[in-house]
Amino acid sequence: MISKYFLRSLVVALNILLFTSCLGSSDDNFEYSPDAQIYSFSMSSRGDTLNLLNTTAFTIDQVNGKIFNKDPMPYLFHVDSVVLNISSSSTLNPFSQVVLTLSDESDNPFYWSASDSVAINQLLQITTTAPDGKTTKKYDFQLNIFQEDPYVLTWERRDDYLAIPPTDQKTIMLNERFITYYTTGTTVGAASSTDGIDWDNVDELIGLPPTIKLKSLLPSTNAVYVLDESGEVYSSDETGITWSRIPLPYNVEAVEAIYGILPSATSGDILMAVNHNDVLRFAVTNDFSEIQLMNNIPDDMPLFNFTSTSVENPDSYATKYIVLTDGIKKDNTRNEAIWILQEKDEEITNISKVTSASVAGGSLFYYDKRLYLMILTGGKNSFLLSDNFGLDWIEAEDNQSFHSEFSPRTKVSVLADEDNNIWIFGGISLEQVQLIDTWRGRLNKFAMN
Repeated sequence: MISKYFLRSLVVALNILLFTSCLGSSDDNFEYSPDAQIYSFSMSSRGDTLNLLNTTAFTIDQVNGKIFNKDPMPYLFHVDSVVLNISSSSTLNPFSQVVLTLSDESDNPFYWSASDSVAINQLLQITTTAPDGKTTKKYDFQLNIFQEDPYVLTWERRDDYLAIPPTDQKTIMLNERFITYYTTGTTVGAASSTDGIDWDNVDELIGLPPTIKLKSLLPSTNAVYVLDESGEVYSSDETGITWSRIPLPYNVEAVEAIYGILPSATSGDILMAVNHNDVLRFAVTNDFSEIQLMNNIPDDMPLFNFTSTSVENPDSYATKYIVLTDGIKKDNTRNEAIWILQEKDEEITNISKVTSASVAGGSLFYYDKRLYLMILTGGKNSFLLSDNFGLDWIEAEDNQSFHSEFSPRTKVSVLADEDNNIWIFGGISLEQVQLIDTWRGRLNKFAMN
């Protein structure tokens, strides 16, 4: 019993000593953080009915003391006041003070608290004081807003690439050069340029027969391919000048169509239609030396004179398609559907959909992470746009109309380059004459960067 009472007394005595020690302690012995850096920054507003501010990423430049949004807010965006969310390195060590400098205040500092509403268009600077109450850091603040409509397409006319209109033509981009291939009677020629202004005639184009299908021209990584009317394939190296016929492997009688570059293909990145034992099948290859046969092609899919483009969205792993439209089907009738092709489980899956607008003579291209289809309606050109990679289409607004001097046309060669330019070459006029002019367009949003 004595031992039991002794232990209890000892525990009580130790607790009293610890409690007394705590009462005698002082905040002077606790070290507060000298870190005055802002580690996260965001804002919200009741007036932001589209919830744009909540999804805007702000860059915190610790070296230069700046906070800004790299991607500007939409044109004409405006809210009167916002609530800021400013965080230090830890919620256990908040800033001892945050002062905002506004453009309409001279000497009166604005001491910020998390519940305050701030006139965001007047915010110039944020000064934080670390938990130690001494160390400060200043950040210049800038809310970037597009001052002009970023989706206006601005056009300029470049130079003609030929002196005389040809019989047929197509322009491709190869190793940062434009090459326009054309036929005049039984002659095949070419002209090249790096800027769409200065064009050089290719004096000696070797190995291309006059029976080639210019619309089938396809530039790949290290070569260019084209079909002739008998289903033979011709290839050139990166110069695009010297050509030779490629012997087809035993499992293919003829190549009927080259649909384009299939993103992220497993057995070959060039998608085509081939004749195998009198059956039309999808097939893929890297260089036509070996061809991997796949599933049968739908009867109503176009085989020539179509327009196609590759679609690969870096923000979505699954978005890897070829989209095509227009063209002539096996039964020599016109295709009116838009086709979406994708490789899945070693087959080419397809979705087809007919739009309300006519796709005859249209031209597809992928630009600004959207599908564009240039069409001719009512005697003038316009764009259809798709934000879901070809399933649904809307008409472009007036801010994406063509230049007043751009003559209406069909079957143009249209390219989008790495500098976010749209290039349009030639086409067929309303009078069925081959055009030989060059136009370059660009969205304002890219010119502002």
